[in-house]
Amino acid sequence: METLNKTYHHKNLRPALLDEAAIMITEGGVESVTMRALGQRLGVSRAAPYRHFKDKSDLMLSVAATGFEKLEKRIQPTLSESSLTIEEKLQGLGEVYIQFAQENPAHYRLMYGNEALNRRTRPTLKDSGDTLFALLRKVIGAFQEETGTTHKDTWILAYVAWSAVHGLASLLIEEQILFEVNVEALIHQTMCTVVDGIKS
Repeated sequence: METLNKTYHHKNLRPALLDEAAIMITEGGVESVTMRALGQRLGVSRAAPYRHFKDKSDLMLSVAATGFEKLEKRIQPTLSESSLTIEEKLQGLGEVYIQFAQENPAHYRLMYGNEALNRRTRPTLKDSGDTLFALLRKVIGAFQEETGTTHKDTWILAYVAWSAVHGLASLLIEEQILFEVNVEALIHQTMCTVVDGIKS
């Protein structure tokens, strides 16, 4: 049991560390996170974070992995909703992705953004990213079957769709859209454009 702070026991200190690290990243970027500062913010000993993470690199890896888990959980209801058409699922998939980035900017930046970890050298993150991309390709493939566009390369279409949603997500969380705009309408129109491009 974690005895250094009555608020945290061994079983719930790890998620608290991950949540606080994400907050610190949002506030000041990855460079603002140190194991010592993290412990101070939670009121635990300097050694406490090291009982759950080997070092800062291990902590950042875990934050990114948590992000992939959260994103997959967010998109599964859309994919499994039987009342939605395959076109609605494709559109909903992109909208959920962008909304996730807006709600979890620290996780998103470590997964895909400016501070993204190199997934090629981290098998756990690579597998998670590949799983999500495979889900996107599967939905696009099903949409192609329905619309008679199977002559188009599914890999290319998946990357085009991903580029569109990733670009908008990044612009939104980095506050680069400087003019007044209805964000929900912008997200919706982006996905309509992607869907129309696959059909045309």
